Amino acid sequence: MRQAIRAGSLGLVAAVLLASGCGASGARDAPPSGERIVFLGDSITDGHTLPLLVIQALRDAGLPPPVCVNAGIGGDTAAGMRRRVDRDVLVHRPTRVALSVGVNDALRGVTQEAYEADVRAIAERLRAARVPMLILTTSILGPTHAEADRRLEGYNTFLRRLARERGYPVAEVNGLMRKVQADGANVFEADEVHLNQEGYRVMARAVLDALGRPAVAVPQVLKVEVMPGLVRRWKVRAVGGPLDAAAVAALRPDDPAWKDYALPEAQPQAHWWMDQERQRGFATALQEAAGPGGTYVGLATVESKAARRVYLNPGAELRAIWLNGNRIYTVEGKEWRGWHAGRDRVAADLAAGPNTVVIETGPHFFLSVTDDDTW
Repeated sequence: MRQAIRAGSLGLVAAVLLASGCGASGARDAPPSGERIVFLGDSITDGHTLPLLVIQALRDAGLPPPVCVNAGIGGDTAAGMRRRVDRDVLVHRPTRVALSVGVNDALRGVTQEAYEADVRAIAERLRAARVPMLILTTSILGPTHAEADRRLEGYNTFLRRLARERGYPVAEVNGLMRKVQADGANVFEADEVHLNQEGYRVMARAVLDALGRPAVAVPQVLKVEVMPGLVRRWKVRAVGGPLDAAAVAALRPDDPAWKDYALPEAQPQAHWWMDQERQRGFATALQEAAGPGGTYVGLATVESKAARRVYLNPGAELRAIWLNGNRIYTVEGKEWRGWHAGRDRVAADLAAGPNTVVIETGPHFFLSVTDDDTW
């Protein structure tokens, strides 16, 4: 089974694409060097495993990978993605958008008509912005979600038709997953919705094929690297609630209540996906380090040789950022933007020398500092 994924399962994919009329130039043309793909989707995208596999596969083959920008939000539907195309997609100046949508619509009983209207609206907005699409058919659902899985059949028929109308390539995720499932592979986590490692490998296979890279092997093992610009050294502690400017000003690094906290964490996590995020630099064991609590405060110093503009990139449950005593970011009163690193890219000005960063967060967080917002 794994060998079939490495080889591309090309017979199945080609058959489905030809049947849908989507196997023309888009599926054969390799992505140009310097391409920037925004992955628009739900929790399966938000977890970031798919872009990591695609990037590693191309690098392992000696090919330049595209810049892959995550625009996934857990639980999102076509209607939600329609509302946030400008905010979360076009803001990143994509050369292509990979659209993965439908599982949450099916689970919530969204009608075929409503689903089609929302996806068409997404396609129209991107066409107006002259951004081509890569359309992913949906992942599959397990037996406990049989009714929703049947609903996906209509959604996917429409997605293939839309791709044929627009000349967009199709990543045949659904067809390939049904094939490997019939061959005995398990692609699910226990909830029969989210994907396990094998499920993501199948998904990456479909995307690479649609990008014109059928000979590129999907990695057997994901090699995870620390995210660029990770803020690594923290002092942390549990707090009772939100901070104000006076409380931030009163924080003292030499207070014995602080616990030293280094990222990336050294202790592996039991679940493969959480361990993936740990290796990338996410805080996954804050409760163990700082004790139980719903809210935590973190204190770090960021050095800069000169005054300069940077971007602070939050992720996971990070709720607020204070820079040199000023709150520059908060999620209060805002829509959830996802788990992934860089869900927001916050422009900020560092002073020459040491800069004090204070964060308010739940039990998991991510923060990096980068020179630009296009990583």
